[in-house]
Amino acid sequence: MSNTAAMAGSAVGSSAEHLTLMLLYQLVVILAFSRLVSWISTRFLGQTAVAGEILAGLLLGPSLIGALFPDLSHALFVPETRPIFVGLAQLGLILLMFQIGMEFQMTPGRGRDGRAVALISLTGIIIPFALGYATAPFFWRELGMDPDQGLLAFRLFFAIAMSITAIPILGRIFMELGLSHTRTASLVIGSAAIDDICGWMLLGLVAAIVAANFDMVMFLARIAGVALFVAVMLALVRPFLSRWVAGRMAKEGGTLDTTTIAGLLLVLLGAAIITSNLGIFAIIGGFIVGHCLQNDRAFVAQWKMRVGGLVQVLLLPLFFAYTGLRTDVGSLSASGWGLCALVCLVAFAGKFGGAYLACRALGESHRQAATIGVAMNTRALMELIVLNIGYDMGVLPKPMFSMLVVMAIVSTFMATPLIRWLMASERVSPELTRARLAGLSAE
Repeated sequence: MSNTAAMAGSAVGSSAEHLTLMLLYQLVVILAFSRLVSWISTRFLGQTAVAGEILAGLLLGPSLIGALFPDLSHALFVPETRPIFVGLAQLGLILLMFQIGMEFQMTPGRGRDGRAVALISLTGIIIPFALGYATAPFFWRELGMDPDQGLLAFRLFFAIAMSITAIPILGRIFMELGLSHTRTASLVIGSAAIDDICGWMLLGLVAAIVAANFDMVMFLARIAGVALFVAVMLALVRPFLSRWVAGRMAKEGGTLDTTTIAGLLLVLLGAAIITSNLGIFAIIGGFIVGHCLQNDRAFVAQWKMRVGGLVQVLLLPLFFAYTGLRTDVGSLSASGWGLCALVCLVAFAGKFGGAYLACRALGESHRQAATIGVAMNTRALMELIVLNIGYDMGVLPKPMFSMLVVMAIVSTFMATPLIRWLMASERVSPELTRARLAGLSAE
């Protein structure tokens, strides 16, 4: 008996060691490849670093590396490590959404620019959502899906996918191009912030509907639970957290100590657990906790310095790789690529067209309207989060998931060169840009 137990324990230990080793191999490959593609993208393609990391995730999967070296890919990304890999990627998303929640500023401004932000954000989400909802049945039929099964859920998620704008990458693009001082940047960031908060609200609403299997009683119960959770967080948790964090930082001379970080992580993970059980996904909990702390800018700067780098450098590339491993553009047929082009057309027409028409109605110049339209069409990371949620819920078929990932990457890679060209006369000197970037990194 003791020999059998010893052999079993040895086998378990050997298996655990093997899984750990495979996970380490995966991390090394993902980080090295992400850094390489990111460097190439910034050095030779004029893109932002995060755009390169998104592309690296796609190339690392079956779309390129998996197609060229299938045996190597299968040997590296073994199924046994998938739960650990997924867990790390999801943890990274929760932490990232916490940071995004801290960055969201919902004040659109006053006067003419305030009205412009309101109108641009309104048309920038209503028009693409309506266009996506109207065209979704066509794509569902072209994919060969049963029109009586799952169409409504697909229409709702497809419409949301058409409506998302990537505010984090837009801020970085305008900063790196030396355009953060411009009125255009202010209009875009304000409009994108409102668009994305509306997008997340719609996503939570649709996720709750689908999770409730369109049962109205269950749906209303979930919404009531979410509303109660948000009310408690904003009315009770937010002032307590703000006072606690401010007191801890004052005690530590303005720095963020490990005890405070541990306490915040407990609150963050607890909120993620609650929203996950409510059917609107763990990442929403992270966003809400971040929003509770957004007014304490000293804390935000300390968090970025102490924790943000780990999220950006390690956990975020894992999410991009996770998305890339689920995306196989090589499996798309010629007709599939034609359908992909139509998806891009619908996405670009809705987002660019909505923002462009709003700007022209406000009296903006053609060039200004085109710039804002291009910027609002940028999807990047935020789109990938939505797509993974839809895929995990079984709402997005794999071919459509791949097409929408391609759309997100194309829209992101289009943005930087087009904005650079459209706003060439407003750019500040490279020296000042580097100084501002250094200040951003120090925050």
